[in-house]
Amino acid sequence: MKVFGKCLNVTTVSAGLAGVMALTGCTAMNAGAGKSAGASQPATTSTHTANYQPVSDVPIPPSTKINTERSAIFGGGERWYGRMVLSLDRSSTMAYAYYLDQMPPFGWELVSAVQGKVSVLTFTRGDRAASVEITPSALRGSEAVVTVSPRPAAGAAPAGNGSSAAPKK
Repeated sequence: MKVFGKCLNVTTVSAGLAGVMALTGCTAMNAGAGKSAGASQPATTSTHTANYQPVSDVPIPPSTKINTERSAIFGGGERWYGRMVLSLDRSSTMAYAYYLDQMPPFGWELVSAVQGKVSVLTFTRGDRAASVEITPSALRGSEAVVTVSPRPAAGAAPAGNGSSAAPKK
C-alpha cells in the first residue's frame, strides 16, 4: 500500500494550513474594503452606524448607535414591534427632552412621563404603545431602550386580570 504524502512532515502541513487560513482571512477583510461609508453593516456587528434606521416611526437622534445584540426588532417601517437599544451621545436629561419633544411629531401621544435617574416616557399611537426608558451611560452620554408593543383594543380586559377562571390543581 502506498502512503500519500510520506515525505511531508507535521510542520510542513501545519505551515501550509496556516498560510491558507491567513489568505482566507485577508480575503474576508478586503471583501468590504470597496464599500462606501453609507453601505449597511452586517447584522453580526454589535452596533450600527448612525445612518442605519430600521424603523421610521420613532425618532433616532443623530450620532446614535443601535446595539443590535441587545435589540429585537420584528417588522419594520411603521409596523414594527420589539425592543431597540440606543447608545446616545447626549446626557440622559437631554435625551429625555428629545423624546418628549420628538415623539409627538411622529404621531405618538404622551400617556405618562417620569423623569429621574431612570426616566420613562410612555406613548400610544393607534393600536400600539411605546415605552422609552432612558438611563445615564457609565462613561458618557446615555442609553435609551425603546419598546413598542401592541396594545389591547378599547374595552378589552388585559390578560391575567383575575377575571378568568382559576387554573385547576
